[in-house]
Amino acid sequence: MKKNTKDSVRKFMRAEFAKLCHEVVQSDSKSIVMVGDISHFLLRETEKEAPDRFYNIGICEQTMVGMASGMAIEGMKPIIHTIAPFLVERAYEQIKNDLGYQHTDVTIVTVGGTYDYSDLGCTHHCYGDIALMRLIPNMEVYEPGTPKELRDLFLQTWGNGNPKYFRLSAHTHSQDLNVSAGEVNIVRNSTNGKYVFVTGHLLDDVLESTQGHGVIYLSTLHEISKNSIEKIYSMFSTKDTFLFSVENHFKVGGLGDLISDTLNLPVTRIGLDTKFLTDYGSYEDLRKQGNIDKFSIYQKLRRI
Repeated sequence: MKKNTKDSVRKFMRAEFAKLCHEVVQSDSKSIVMVGDISHFLLRETEKEAPDRFYNIGICEQTMVGMASGMAIEGMKPIIHTIAPFLVERAYEQIKNDLGYQHTDVTIVTVGGTYDYSDLGCTHHCYGDIALMRLIPNMEVYEPGTPKELRDLFLQTWGNGNPKYFRLSAHTHSQDLNVSAGEVNIVRNSTNGKYVFVTGHLLDDVLESTQGHGVIYLSTLHEISKNSIEKIYSMFSTKDTFLFSVENHFKVGGLGDLISDTLNLPVTRIGLDTKFLTDYGSYEDLRKQGNIDKFSIYQKLRRI
């Protein structure tokens, strides 16, 4: 397993997303890109390439979801994109009814999950988006940890007929992994009977905070394939096995619940408590306030 260089790590997710949008409007005449008054500069080439299939809906997130659903029912493949709290939380009824219940092939791509917009206050935070999306039947949920992972998962799932949610962070990890939808990545085997399941950019923190712990990385958060479940069970000893989950999200409804429900085993969850983070400041400031900064992760993983 190689590490990415620092320069490639900082190749922002949104730039890779913009490249993917440009590619699909070129290659698939049924693709449509819809935005909620965001990413104008990044998506200028997409708009130039297909002006009749690029729409800025403005600050009308419920409308955007409804429009995307109708277009999907007519055979188009819409991508909808804006900030997580305004799309996931404001338009949740439309996502549930128009995408989940109608089982439409719409790809949701958000930025600003958890507290990526840390300096704008808790109105711009979204700590529970993964939990909300996992509650919707038929919805696929992905949290890529690098631009490469975004590309792989986006292209693997493009046009598969299901509604999909991609959570893009402003932060990435530095590992070079080949990810597949529904599969886990065994990053490190355990020598002490402890296993840490982690998603997103926190992978680096987990690797640097532990020695001897097995580390299992997930970029798919709605299900784990049968093949991966068997792979995970084959790693465990018959006794003295301890499982942890580490996620940049509420402890409830996200990665920890996925692992516990799938494996039917207890999991010690490391994530955000269910409360508002009301301070303003840097991303690292809010990580400390939420007790999921690197040092807090280190302390919690060493506790058992």
